[in-house]
Parts: sequence; C-alpha cells; structure tokens
Amino acid sequence: MKFYKWKMLFLIGFFFICNLTLSAQNTFRALITDSTSGEKLVGVVAVVKGTNNSAATDSLGNIEIKNIADGTQIIDISYIGYAKRSIVLSFPQMNGKVQTIRIKEEEAELEEVLVTSNRTNSRIEEAPLKVEVLGLEELHEESSIKPGNIASILGDVSGVQIQQTSAVSGNSVVRMQGLDGRYTLLLRDGMPSYSGLSGGLSILQIPPLDLKQIEIIKGPASTINGGGAISGLINFITKEPTDSTEATFLLNQSSLLETNLNAYVSGKKDKIGYTVFAGGTNQIARDVNHDGFSDVPKSFSVMVHPQLFFYPNKATHIRIGFIGNYESRMGGDMNVIRGQSDSTHQYFEKSILTNYGIDIVLNHDFKDRQGIYFRGSGNYFNRSLNTNYAAQAGQQGTGYTELYYQIPKGRHSVIVGGNYLVDIFRRSLGDTSSFRNYDYHTGGLFAQYSYNVENKLNLQVGIRGDYHNKYGFFVLPSAALLVHATKEFSIRVNGGSGYKVPNFIEILGLEEGINSIPASTYLIPEHSYGGTVEWNYKKFFDKYGLSVFVNQTFFYTWVQHAVISTLDSSGNYTIANVNNGATSFGVDNYIRIKKGPVEVYLGYTFVYPRKDYNKTQPFLTLTPLHRAATVISYDINKHWKAGLEGSLVGKQYLDDGSRTKPYFFMAASIHYTVKKVTLVLNGENLLDVRQTRYAPVVYPPYNRPRFAQLWAPVDGVVINFSVLVKI
Repeated sequence: MKFYKWKMLFLIGFFFICNLTLSAQNTFRALITDSTSGEKLVGVVAVVKGTNNSAATDSLGNIEIKNIADGTQIIDISYIGYAKRSIVLSFPQMNGKVQTIRIKEEEAELEEVLVTSNRTNSRIEEAPLKVEVLGLEELHEESSIKPGNIASILGDVSGVQIQQTSAVSGNSVVRMQGLDGRYTLLLRDGMPSYSGLSGGLSILQIPPLDLKQIEIIKGPASTINGGGAISGLINFITKEPTDSTEATFLLNQSSLLETNLNAYVSGKKDKIGYTVFAGGTNQIARDVNHDGFSDVPKSFSVMVHPQLFFYPNKATHIRIGFIGNYESRMGGDMNVIRGQSDSTHQYFEKSILTNYGIDIVLNHDFKDRQGIYFRGSGNYFNRSLNTNYAAQAGQQGTGYTELYYQIPKGRHSVIVGGNYLVDIFRRSLGDTSSFRNYDYHTGGLFAQYSYNVENKLNLQVGIRGDYHNKYGFFVLPSAALLVHATKEFSIRVNGGSGYKVPNFIEILGLEEGINSIPASTYLIPEHSYGGTVEWNYKKFFDKYGLSVFVNQTFFYTWVQHAVISTLDSSGNYTIANVNNGATSFGVDNYIRIKKGPVEVYLGYTFVYPRKDYNKTQPFLTLTPLHRAATVISYDINKHWKAGLEGSLVGKQYLDDGSRTKPYFFMAASIHYTVKKVTLVLNGENLLDVRQTRYAPVVYPPYNRPRFAQLWAPVDGVVINFSVLVKI
C-alpha cells in the first residue's frame, strides 16, 4: 500500500511537470511583408531575444518559431536593407496565432527615386521620357569593385558601350545605341562639364563614391538639356548631406598594381550642410602581352570635391561646390616609361590634365508648388599631350547658366526657361596639332508642357530654340507619351531632334588630332532626328514570392550631314561632312527577376548602325551588332553577398571592312560585411580575353608606331581587393 501511494504521487508529479513543460511549448507564427508594397519577404530572420531560438521566412513570407516559454517575450526581426523591428508578445495568449508584421526599408531606401534630367523632378515610374537610374546601392557596390571611375558600371547597362580609344593611354568614351561617343551628352548635376579637352578621360575621372545616382536617357533628349543629347545623355548626380554625419573611407588594390584611396565625409546641422570627397589613384604601367608597349599606362590622379549647402528655410535650397582634378598619364614603349630610352626605344604618349570648376544651385519652391530654379557652373581645363615627335597643348574654359520656372496646376505642368553656354579653346605655345582656336556662345530658350493622369497617362511636349554665334539658329521640338494600359503593363513613345556643332577635338580625339590635317576649311553642324518605342511589364507573383520586370525598346536615330574622319595614305586624319549621314536602329531588351535573396538580370541588344554615305563598308565601326549580358546576385545572409556577371560581345566591323571575332567577358565578386566594414574580392575578365591574342595592336615603325583599332580588352584578368569602412 505504501508503495502504491508513492507510485501515485510519482505519476501525479510526472503529469504535472509534463503539463508545465507543454504549457511552455508556445509557437510564434507570422506573415512578414514590405510595409509599402505589401510584398511578402523571403529570408527575414526572427529571433527570440536572449535565446538562440530563431527561424527565417519561407518563399511565401511565413515564419514559425517553436518552443517559446510562457510570459512576455521580445521577437527581434531583421532583414538586409530593412530597418530592424522588435515586437513584444505575451505567451500563451499569442500561442499559434498568426501575426501580420510589416517592416520598412531603411531610410536611405525609403526615399522615392526622383529623376532630375527632365527638370520635372518626377517619380521614375511617371516619367514619359524614360530615365534609367543607377541608385545609391549600385554605386556603393561599384565603389568597392571599381573605385577609380564609373566605366565598369556604365558598361553593364544594356545599350551602353564603353569604347577604349587608345592602346597605350587607356582613354575611353561612352557610346549609346551604336553611335559615336560625341553624340552622348555627359552632365554633372544637370550641367555640361565633360567635353572638349576632358573628352576621352571623362568617365575615368568620376569616382562612384562621390555620386548619389546616375540618370541615363537613351535616345533624343535635347529639348531641355541641349542639342548634344543625340543618342542620349548621362547625368551624374552628386551626393547631398543627410541628417546624420557620415564618413566613408575606401582602400583598393588590384593585381595590375592600381591603388585607390578615397574618402567621403558629410554632415548637416540646422541650416548648413557639407559634403567633401577626396581621392587619389596610382597605377603602375603594365605590359600584359609582353610586346614592349604598355597595355595599362602609368598614371597618377588626385581629385577633391567639397560642397556647401544652405537651407535658409524649408522652401529654399542653395548649394555651392568646387572641384579640382589633376591627372598624369604616360604610355608607350616600356623602356621609355622606365627612363631607358635609346635610338630604338623612343615612343611615348604623356598626357597631363588639370581641371578646376565651381558650380552653384539655387532652388526656391512657392506655397502653390510653383518653383524657380537656377544653376550655373564654370570650368577650366589645361591639357597637354606629348609624344616623341609631336605635341598638343591647350586651355579650355566653359561657363553655363540656366534659369527655369515650373508651374504645376492639377494635372497640368509647364516649364519655361533658358540657358547660356560659353565654350572657349586656345592653343598653347608649342602645340603642333591642327586644332583651331574657337570661341562658341550658345543661348537657348525652352518650354515644356506636361499633362498627367496618375497611373493612367503622362503626355509631355516641348520645344527649344538655340542661337549659336557661329552656326546660327536651331529649333528642336520633342514629344513623349507614357500610357499605363494596366497596373502591370505600360507603353512609352518619344521622339525629338538634336544638333552638334563641329569641334575638331571631339571629332578626332587628341590621339588622332595630333596628326590631323583638316580637309575642309568649313564644316556645317550635324542634325539628328530619332525616337524610341518601348513597353514595360512589372508583376509580383504572390504565390511564388517572385517579382518580374520586362522591358523592350525599339530605337531609331538619323544623323544628317555627319562629320567623319578618314585616315589617308600618309597616316594623317582628315575630316569633312558627308551628305547622306548615318543611321542607327535596333532593339534593346532586358528582364529582371527577383526571388528572395536572388536577383537575375538578362539583357540583349541588337544594333544596326549604318554609314549611309559608304556603300562599300556600310556599317559604323566598333559597334557590336549583337550583345547579350547576364548578372546574378545572391544575398547569402546579412554578412555575405556574391555576384556573377557575363556578357557576349558580337562581331564588330573595322574601318577596312573586316569583322572581329565575338568574345565572352566574365566577372565575379564576393562581399563580406561586418558592422561598418565591407571587404570585397572582385575579378574582371576572368576568361582572360585579350585582343592581342588574335593580332598585334602595335605595328612598326616602333619609334612612331601605328595602332590597331581596339575592339576587345587588352589588360587581361584583373583581380582587386578593397576595404570600405563607413562610420
């Protein structure tokens, strides 16, 4: 009997303990979504505070954490790019009940993407003239991959080609929609700052760490921005201070012995703010294919860009900035670069560029949403290019002012304004080139009317009238229409015209211009007419946690009275207008797919660029007719991120009518972030594609060599490692 009592007590105690244990086995269940879009988020991590008990959301945004003790518990929720959130729950009251939890993107991500290149400051989804934006996140990543310049990230954009123009100095230009680089307008904060003497080095002087976003318009965009935007424009928008102090430092080293050191600091207090960028690059000359000539030049550059911001009141914004840049490049015979020249080893190209600039922006918004906006800039360039047999040297000064007034009223909006551009070039003592001094002044008036029915349609028509002191009047009309056929499907149509006044420096480039003998004493301006038609499809598939964006664009541009350069039998370049001009048309396609932490980009561009004036070889040179690209990125977890990139570049035509071989370019990177430090290991051209594997790029006589047209990389595999610290 005594044994029986003890047995009963044991069983009662056992069931009591089991009951207590079971009562502590609570379960947390939730659906986690984006607070703005409602998108179900995959890979969100939730942790019971003070424990290792955690879980992550599945492909439908659902999450479940078991074995939670009774009482008040704190659940910490975190996700890459989103603000952390903590929720307090009481158990067992909330045991098994499904919560819907909305989390917000971090403040930097919450800001709407506004485009400024069309002067309307409209949301990117509502712009009738399509603007593609490379945002802060992409530029942050690019800072760690290619900190010295933005050439790499621009080359990843469909329809945009980075064309290297010099085999020994590394100069490059941006080409869009198959046309020459001089037809692409480059702006800094909406103002023309890269032309003439800065051409060929422009994209090599812009560090991504100093930029907030890059706006790209493919196709005619001259009515508001000026006649030079024939094939498109690229607007580099610099950073502004945020409410908190920020400091970012970056150190990078590449396998080609390039060293970059960049720093960016910003702050804001009360009615004053500031940003300061300072950076330097040092590159040791490299002869990758061992032919005795540099494939990567010896170079050294320093850039500083401080800005001051004033906010007298909520409606007024004033910015004053200064930019200073110095760059020295030397390529050619490796013996000469090393200081070992002799009667055999003599050839070199040495370029020195000094640039100073100042700009001011003044914006004021009135209570009725009307606003007046002023911007102005002045730039001074001093550049020299010396070889062992010739020299080019000159100074260029540019000035730009713009004033416009915006009047929005309901669905209607009107912009009226004008701008004035001064461009003066003077040859320096010792210059042996055929470049001529010039003094250009251009004044313009523009007007643009917009009619917007939100989420339905946006119509925009504009006209511009310019007067050039040498070439007279130009009238540039334009029109653009965006129609939202459904919530997911939209269509854009736009057309416009442009013009380009003759400029020997931009037509030839310094390397060719140093030998040029102009065939014409008078050149007439080039005129262009073109447009694009595109459709977009954007859809989020709830069931699969999948988002898809598809874009297809058809484009056409005709350049009338095109100016061309021709190499004669004496090795000199001549330039002249042609009557029939040039035509470029094609189709640009891309699709972006995102599922949880994985994002895939696929792009294909077909370009049919024709020289209407040449029946023997009718294709514009150095433009691949076919180009395909893919990018895959994977956010492994909050610390690790990996990316893989590949592009197939099709055959290109050369001046002699021959066609190049297609090639495949491949790159990969891996990022590791811990607290405020990001480490990046990146590899470019991993398949070691080089033009010099197929044929030489340097031909005798080597004391005054001839160079092949460049259609593929010459620098081979490049590995770089960077450390970025953000405070």
